Parts: sequence; structure tokens; C-alpha cells
Amino acid sequence: MNTRIKALFGVMLDMIAFRDDVTGGHLDRTCKYLELLIGRLFETDLYRDTLRQWDIELVIKSAALHDVGKIAISEELLQKPGKLTRGEFEIIKTHAALGVEILDRIDLPAGKRRLISHARIIAGAHHEKWDGSGYPCGAYGNHIPLEGRLMAIADVYDALISNRPYKQAVSPGEAARVIEDGSGTHFDPQLVEVFRDVAPLFASVASAYAGRHTDAYEVKESYREGALAS
Repeated sequence: MNTRIKALFGVMLDMIAFRDDVTGGHLDRTCKYLELLIGRLFETDLYRDTLRQWDIELVIKSAALHDVGKIAISEELLQKPGKLTRGEFEIIKTHAALGVEILDRIDLPAGKRRLISHARIIAGAHHEKWDGSGYPCGAYGNHIPLEGRLMAIADVYDALISNRPYKQAVSPGEAARVIEDGSGTHFDPQLVEVFRDVAPLFASVASAYAGRHTDAYEVKESYREGALAS
């Protein structure tokens, strides 16, 4: 990543964290979750041809921009305590498409756009669902880019184990059960099997990368087995 792109990337991350202050730890953790999932995928035969086409480091870095569209959503709505109205939720949902629009406006030479290209895919696809009931496009199954299917697991898991203005955190074990229950509906069932293999490591990341903006669930010692060296 050259100096110009690195500086741009840093500014965008600061903007996301500033606009939505629950995302400070969220960005770090979701990137680590994605790294775990991809690492485990490399140990299987799943999606091997797709993975070989990626610059894995750039894919993982680009995941931090998955919520960039939230900079266009009002702070009052992002920080609203309690349940959103249907209309408010529809506004929140626009952040996926807005993220794509924002990233499309970044003017970089063709050869320097790989980070933005991955970020664009993840921003636009991380709320799609395997059964087609997600947004913004209602894509389904393998029509959802692999980056988006992976990020869906990382994003939902972290939302569950984190305190948010509208809800309390749940335990890593409960979050893992939600992911597994969503196999074949919300999530790619093959990726849920991969997640199951690394779920204890997700819990360790949740503890180690709590972050200054988000109070993640306090992980018990039993979840720390097999923690990644950071």
C-alpha cells in the first residue's frame, strides 16, 4: 500500500469511527475475524480457486471500510437507543449502497484500486443473505461475492457480542449459536462449518480487541484457549 493510499485509508477509518463511535473496536475485530475465516479456508478445499485470485492482505485491510456508508447516516439515528422504526431501519439499510457510491468516487489510477475494489464489494455485500432476504440487492447463494459472505459472519458475530445503544451484548457462545442457526438462511452453510472450527478464536479476539469505543462482552477464561498471538 503506497503512501497516498495509506493516508487516504487512515482518514476514512477515522471518519467512520468519528461518525459512529461504537465502531472503534468493531473495525479491528471484524478484520481479525475475517483473517481467521480465510486462514481456515486455506486449510480446506473450499473456494480455493477464488482465494488464489486475492491479495489476502488487501482483502483483510479493506474489510475495515465495510461500514463507510454510515458516514452519510445521521448520528442521531446511528446512536438512537431502543428499537428503530421501520422507516428508520430503511434509512440505516442504505449505508450498504452508500458505501459503494462513496468508494466509487475515490479517484485512483487503475493499478492502485485493488484495496478499494475489495472494499467496494464488502461494503455492498456484507448485508446480503444466503436465502436472498438481505440488502441492498437481495442477492442469494453463490451470487453473493465470497468477500461479502465471509464478512456477513464476522459482522453479525461482532454485533452480537458488543453493547450497542439499542441492545446489550450476548456471550460468545450465544453469538456462535446464532451464526450456526443461520446456516442456509442468513449465511453460507459451508462457511458456517468453517466458522465452527474457529469460533473459540473469535471469542479470544472479542476479548483481546475490545477497543475504546465498544465494550465487548467479557470473555471467560474458557474461551481463551487457542488464542491468536497478536
